[in-house]
Amino acid sequence: MGAMKHLSSGLLILAAGCAPLTAPASVPTSGEDARAERLRSDVAWLADDAREGRRAGTAGEQASALWIAERMARLGLEPAGEDGTFLQGFGVPLPSADGGDSWLAVSGASGSAKAERWDAGLAPLFCSAPGGAEGRPVFRGYGIEDDESGWLDFGERPLSGQAVVIVVRGTPRVATPPARAAEGDSHGSEGTNTGWGHGGSIFTKVMNAKRRGARAVLVAQHPDDAGEDLLAFDPSRGARAGIPALFIDARLAARLVPAFAERVRDADRTACSSAPPAAGSDLWVRLESDVRRESGTAHNVLGVLRGRGGPTVIVGAHFDHLGRGGTGSLAPDGLGLIHNGADDNASGSAVVLELARAFTRRSSPPAGDVIFALWSGEELGLLGSEHWCAQPTVPLAEVAANLNLDMVGRADDGALTILGAGTSPAFAGWMDAAGAAADLELAVSLSGQGIGGSDHQSFLRREIPALHLFSGLHTDYHRPSDDTERFEADGAARVCELALDLIGRMQGEQELAYAEPPREVGEEDQRRSRGFRVRFGTVPDYAWDGPGLRLAGTSAGSPAEKAGMLAGDVLISVGDMEVETMYDFVYFLQVHKPGDVVRAVFLRDDREESALVTLESREVE
Repeated sequence: MGAMKHLSSGLLILAAGCAPLTAPASVPTSGEDARAERLRSDVAWLADDAREGRRAGTAGEQASALWIAERMARLGLEPAGEDGTFLQGFGVPLPSADGGDSWLAVSGASGSAKAERWDAGLAPLFCSAPGGAEGRPVFRGYGIEDDESGWLDFGERPLSGQAVVIVVRGTPRVATPPARAAEGDSHGSEGTNTGWGHGGSIFTKVMNAKRRGARAVLVAQHPDDAGEDLLAFDPSRGARAGIPALFIDARLAARLVPAFAERVRDADRTACSSAPPAAGSDLWVRLESDVRRESGTAHNVLGVLRGRGGPTVIVGAHFDHLGRGGTGSLAPDGLGLIHNGADDNASGSAVVLELARAFTRRSSPPAGDVIFALWSGEELGLLGSEHWCAQPTVPLAEVAANLNLDMVGRADDGALTILGAGTSPAFAGWMDAAGAAADLELAVSLSGQGIGGSDHQSFLRREIPALHLFSGLHTDYHRPSDDTERFEADGAARVCELALDLIGRMQGEQELAYAEPPREVGEEDQRRSRGFRVRFGTVPDYAWDGPGLRLAGTSAGSPAEKAGMLAGDVLISVGDMEVETMYDFVYFLQVHKPGDVVRAVFLRDDREESALVTLESREVE
């Protein structure tokens, strides 16, 4: 807390126009290699372990915002944030965490006897709501409801009164599900056994119980796994059950469920549901799930160089990244490891600062105002640029175009992709000359292919033309290996030359008309994107003829499953796109990249719900 107060004080000092708190790194100011060295120095600072991955709302992101604002002030930009500062704050969700104070107490019926409290042998589950609950413990076997196999741990039996449901983790340890012997599947612990559908999914178990009236759910360790480590809290999973849910060890389960081990092993041996008919209990359970789901403040950083009255252009890049993994990370074992994001997007941030330096060193002002915007919250779903567009610090009507730089740090081979070239009739005609002048071979997308997933999308939603510069995906993307030593400074220097050219051309137009980019995916676009198609993980219900996309299920381990989507949900929007038919959803998959975090809105039991979904690659590992 003290560090956060110190950072906030620093931000306020800067806002008041006091001297910078730190000096930028010393780099050459002139010479052929000076630009590349300045870029390398800025990327090294932003992608240093000390920034802890710059996750929006954390101390590392706030320190980065302060540093960027100081740089803008030193370069001579005017503040373009709020209240005369370089900053614009907005709320963001912080990573969820196990608070460490979960507990469970067991007493006589309705709490009539002295409680026996357990502080060990339990931990909150990723999908748990914070808070407490109490009720009568009710055992429901593996918590599986599978009509096809006939395994029905809940069946038609209602949960009468206050019930805290206990279910066993994983799927029955039998050779095959009873009705699916031909599939030849073995048991799995987390829904990986396709023969059991999603029977092993913890979230499905919890939701099965919740839908039948459970006040809370305890997922128990299998008795054969007694003594093994507890299931660790996983902040990377986005599913939310809305009720408290704990993982408990086999010893605690045996205290709550008479003959627990025998009943579970009997179910495994006989391949039939282990849950008995509903019966009374002389126990009463009270519990507390200490899950921390907090919010914080992130900051966009904005400076402006005044021009001569021509068109205003916003030159932007996001400076936030993934922190220590979790939501958005494509490294399965990367939770807790710093994701420095040298390419994504310290590279784009460094280029924006270098562009600001180039403009302020010119002898005459630009044709129009140039706003240099370093966005935060992009990795959480374009939160920063969306916030600015919803609450702009200059009138949106004055903004002629946006130039977005996201992942421009792998261009030493001279190849660069430009997306969104179809969003204004003027753009396409510039590309050959601009690419040649910067010594770059441009792969230009005139269609909407690749439009999704970065901050230029916030401007396109408001029909403001935008170009996105991008040097391509790679195997370090959204992994801890995206580090400074892999940044290609010479290529980024050429990207600077291209960006300067494009900004000049944007401001050389009297008016940049917006054009809706075509949705058709050409053969060349398909060839470029083939290795990087995203995985969402929905299984469509092809019999559905209503609006939206109804799910027959989700693929095990997929982004949709991790986000908590279930069979029967009707997907109505993803990101900024309404889903009216299957074809809307197919297009959405075509225009996004792995690692994009999008909000999925869906109907469940006629109630609208939403979840953040981290898209995955089908092929890049």
